[in-house]
Amino acid sequence: MFYLPPGNLPSRSDQLKSSMHSSILSSAPNCNRRINQILVIECITKRQYGALRFQQSYKAVIVVFPRKMTIKSVTTEKVISPPTEVRSLDEEKTPWGSLAICNAVCFMTGVQFSIFFTSMWPYLNGLDSSANLEFFGWITASYSIGSTISTSLFGLWNQKTMSTKYPGSFGNLMMAFGNSLYGLLPTIGAGKWFMLSARFIIGFGSGHLCVLRTYAATASTPRDRTKALSITIGSFVFGLSIGPALQALFTPLGNSGFKIGIVIINMYTLPAFLMVTVSIISIILLCTVFTEKYSGILRSNKSEKSFGIVIPKLDRVAAAICIYMWFTMQSIGTNIEVMAPPLTIAMYNWSDHQAVLYNGILQSISCSLNVVCYFIIGFTSLQHRDKRSMILFGLTCFVAYHIINLPWPFYPEHLDFMKTVSNSTVEDTVYSGGCLQHYHWCAYTPRVPFFLYSFAATVLFGLAFPFLASPVGTLYSQILGPRNQGLMQGIFEFFGSSARFLGPIISTTLFEKSGYLWPMLIQLTLLIGCIILNIIFRHRLIPLRLKPEIGVPTKYKFGTFYRL
Repeated sequence: MFYLPPGNLPSRSDQLKSSMHSSILSSAPNCNRRINQILVIECITKRQYGALRFQQSYKAVIVVFPRKMTIKSVTTEKVISPPTEVRSLDEEKTPWGSLAICNAVCFMTGVQFSIFFTSMWPYLNGLDSSANLEFFGWITASYSIGSTISTSLFGLWNQKTMSTKYPGSFGNLMMAFGNSLYGLLPTIGAGKWFMLSARFIIGFGSGHLCVLRTYAATASTPRDRTKALSITIGSFVFGLSIGPALQALFTPLGNSGFKIGIVIINMYTLPAFLMVTVSIISIILLCTVFTEKYSGILRSNKSEKSFGIVIPKLDRVAAAICIYMWFTMQSIGTNIEVMAPPLTIAMYNWSDHQAVLYNGILQSISCSLNVVCYFIIGFTSLQHRDKRSMILFGLTCFVAYHIINLPWPFYPEHLDFMKTVSNSTVEDTVYSGGCLQHYHWCAYTPRVPFFLYSFAATVLFGLAFPFLASPVGTLYSQILGPRNQGLMQGIFEFFGSSARFLGPIISTTLFEKSGYLWPMLIQLTLLIGCIILNIIFRHRLIPLRLKPEIGVPTKYKFGTFYRL
C-alpha cells in the first residue's frame, strides 16, 4: 500500500478521464471506497494500476496492492491535492501535569522497592531462626520473580485498554496488600515462607512500572520524549536512594517497639505500614487527579489505518538491541547491589556493620550523582543530543568500572583470610571481615586499591546508569514509533526483571567458587557485546521514520508503503 502525494497537476481534462477508472469502481464495488474525498482502491492488478486515470478530483488516493506485488515505476499525476486532516505530532503539547503525577507514583514505587534492603535480613532472623542465607537469597529474588511475571501482563492490559490509571491502581493495590502482610508477620506468628509470599506479591504489583514508563513515552511529543523519560526514570531512582535513609529513621523503635491492639509496631513493621499508606496515596492520585492524554501516538483518525499517514513496522533488530542493553544494565545494577557486601567484606576486611555503613555511603553518593545526571539530561541541551553517542559513553563508563575491579596481578596487595575470636574456630563477619577459609581463591587474588574501587563505585556508576538508561529507554520508545507501546514496554521490562532475578543467582554462585574474577568477566563480555552491536547496527538505531525515503518500499501492518 502507498499514499500518493501531490505531483504536477494535469492541465488537460482528458488526462483525468479513463474507462479503466469506471470499470474498477463498477466491477469491484467492494474493493473501492470514497471517504471524505479520499479514494481507496483495493484488489487492483499491476495492469489495472498502469492504466488507472481519474474522472474527478480527490484529496488523496490510496492504492492497496497484494503483498507480493511490487511497483517499479509510478506516476504522480493521479493525485489532485494532499490530505488536510493529518496533523503533525509536533503540533501536540506534552501533558506535563499528568506526567508529574506519573513521576510522583514512580518515586513512591522506588521508595517501596529499596526501603527494606538493609533491614530484611535481621527481620527474617528474628521471625524464623531456621532461615539461612540461601533462603534469604530466594526471598530477595522473589520480588524480581513477581515483577518478571507481571510486567508482560500489565503491558498487555495497557495495550488492550489504552489505560494507565487502572493497571497502575491495581498494581499499587497489590503492593499495599503485600506490604500489609509483610508488616503483620510478627503479629500472626508467620515465618520465612510468608515473608517470601509478601515480597512476591509486592514485586508482582511493581510490574505496573512498565505502564507508567509507557505513559511517559506515549504522552510526550517526540521533541519532549527524552526529557519526559529522563525525569520519569530519575524519579524512580530518587525513590531508590531515599528508601534506605527512610528505613534508618525508624531504628530508634528497636526490635521490641510497641503494640496497637494486637498489632506489633517496631523498626521493621512500621515502614511496611507506611508503604501501605504510600500505595493508597498513589491510587488516589491516579484515580482523581491524573488525566490520561496521549500526545505522542496516532489514534483514531491518526491511526495505522488513517488515510494520510501510515505507521511502518518497527525495526525488530533495533528493538532487540535496546532490550539486550536494558537486560545488561539491569543485570549489572542488581549484581553490584547483591555482591557489594560480600565483596567488600572479603576485599577490605570489613565487618558486617562496616560493610553496611560504607557501602551505604558509596551507594548514596552514586545515587545522588545518578539523580543529578538524569535531570541534567532532561533539562539541558543533552536531551537533543544523539542517543547513540550517549549510550556509548554510558557503556564506556561501565566497561571502565569492570576493568578497574578486575584482580590485576600488578595490584600490590593480596586478600587476607578472616580472623577468628580467641580460642574459637568460628568465622563470624560480625567480629571480623576477610575471606572465609573455604574461599581458596583468596590465596592468589590481588586486592583492588580502595581509592580505585570507591572512584568506580561512585563516579563511574553515577555517570554510567543515567547515560545508558535514559537514552536506551528513549530510543526504544522512538523505535516503536507513535503507536500504543504497552505490550512492547512490558516485554522491555520483562527482560529487565529477568536480569534482576537471574544475575545475582549466577554471580553469587561464581563468587563462592572462584571469586569476583568470573562475575566481572561475564559482565564485561555482555558490555563488549553491547558496544559491538551499537557500532555494527548504528545506522538502524534511529527513531522510526514515518516518512520513508521516496520510492523505498516500507513494510507496515497491512502491506507495503511507498512514498512518491
